[in-house]
Amino acid sequence: MVIPDASPAPTPAPCRARVRAPELIGKGGWLNTGGKDLSLADLRGRIAILDFLKWTTEHRTRSHTECVHQDTVCDLYLRLSLDRDGKTAIERQEADCRAWAERNGLTVRKVHIDRGRSGYKTVERKGFDAALASVTAGVVGTLIVWKLDRLSRKGIGQVGKVLDDIEKAGGRLVSVVDGLDTSNDSARMVVSMLAELARCESKNLGTRVGHAKRYLRSKGQWIGGQPPYGLLIDPMTKKLVHDPEHAVHARLIADEALAGTSLAKIARLLNEYEILSPRGGQWNAASIMQLLRSPSFAGLMPETERVETDDGERKYTGRVFPYRDPKTLDTVEIGEGIITVGEREQIIRTLESRTFMHAGKRRPKPEGTALLTGLVFCAVPGCGRRMHRVGGSYQCMARRAGNQCIGASALAQAVDQYVTEQFLTKLPALEPDDPLLVAIADRWVHRVDPETFAKRDALTAEIQDEEARLADLEDARYVRGEFSGAAAVERYNRLSGRLRGRIDGLRGDLHRLPMPSVDVSPMLDGVTLREAWTDATNEDRRERLSLAIDRVEVSKGVRGQRIIPEQRIQIHWAELAGTDTPT
Repeated sequence: MVIPDASPAPTPAPCRARVRAPELIGKGGWLNTGGKDLSLADLRGRIAILDFLKWTTEHRTRSHTECVHQDTVCDLYLRLSLDRDGKTAIERQEADCRAWAERNGLTVRKVHIDRGRSGYKTVERKGFDAALASVTAGVVGTLIVWKLDRLSRKGIGQVGKVLDDIEKAGGRLVSVVDGLDTSNDSARMVVSMLAELARCESKNLGTRVGHAKRYLRSKGQWIGGQPPYGLLIDPMTKKLVHDPEHAVHARLIADEALAGTSLAKIARLLNEYEILSPRGGQWNAASIMQLLRSPSFAGLMPETERVETDDGERKYTGRVFPYRDPKTLDTVEIGEGIITVGEREQIIRTLESRTFMHAGKRRPKPEGTALLTGLVFCAVPGCGRRMHRVGGSYQCMARRAGNQCIGASALAQAVDQYVTEQFLTKLPALEPDDPLLVAIADRWVHRVDPETFAKRDALTAEIQDEEARLADLEDARYVRGEFSGAAAVERYNRLSGRLRGRIDGLRGDLHRLPMPSVDVSPMLDGVTLREAWTDATNEDRRERLSLAIDRVEVSKGVRGQRIIPEQRIQIHWAELAGTDTPT
């Protein structure tokens, strides 16, 4: 493709504008024909001035609708690995990024934050995902980070993909401290080097931390983290000592466990006397189990098991064992415990005697074998916790865990049959425009292509925000009378024009995004639906139920009475937005 010269009519002074086009592979720049026929390959990465009258009308329109609305706004991404009270690192990052945006004439649209999230480990970072979706969807043209290692410490493997996605969308990444702007071609090489340096730095830091932990373990000193309930860390010796306020309650837990009391009953006892857990909430069987199994509860040095994943990373499993000295293979004491080593062994034997064993190992926990796993909830007022299948019944987990709930329970077979029949009967009776069918299709298509919908959702949310700003601006002029006089009206016209231009550009971006589709017709045919249900696995059935159902609530029945599903079961069907409707 060659940029054509326009007719030789007189032209005014050149007009500066950033032009973005798919043919430029996302590289925005100031382009200028200079009266010459230049190929796009010649222009790629060049900086110049564009004379609009040497463009075609198509290019003039695209430069306005596809670029102006995003080039004046930016998003910030901030991250902090360790988020402690009193620390202001996030706030300082934001201040520096906002200052850079202001100096460069950009308006900060949104700040995405990941607190306490590692940039090196494989963990979920919702702020990172949202920030990337905003720039790749075209909601903003610039993503600003304080420093490149705030974006990622995984090296060029992840950073390179991020750069590719941003460039493909015609956006740019700016690192304030590093002084990098990826709209400059030379910045990519520097970004690659800094990304690898950040990865190596994190790896070396992990090595140093490992050495420090091994040294502290050899000295029998606490290596970090919160000590078990009832114990404190002596600031001088770095060893465990009794907490004068909670040690008596911790010993009560131990005595009840040694007496054979169930964990749920211990939790209920503590909750009845309003003895708060370490996190300030109610106790449950799981928190009691974790406390009693902790080696530190017996004054022993703990060590968390780690395994190597398929991608070569080492990951903690959550299983904690007494640490053993690599030379002597003996356990290492770390101060006072609430219980003795002998009492700990007795408690663990009691706990393991209540666990089914298989081939010398604990039987693996089944992954949701019940039909309504994850969908059924206790309807007792004030509870609302999940119900799990225990034996032949769905039972409230709050009650089983020792929380203060009278506990709903219902025969699983009866609940499953009722919900299944409601599902198989209701769907074929739906009209094509029924809100439930629309909600089912929406959920289904979101699962088919989540990446595209992340972009669509980001664009839709921004359009709604900008429309709200425009409506408020119009109210300010026509309802509240805040714009009076020629100068004020001119300012109103400028502001409203800018907002309308951005809204039009965002709508154009949204229109150009592909719209995935799914065929829901099999769900509308009763025979086909029942045949598919019969052939499906429990996992597939749960997947289909979750498309149409938000939750199933079961109320408490009367002991000895048969369950009447219509009286005790409420199905909350899916909706696109708003309050769900029970049946």
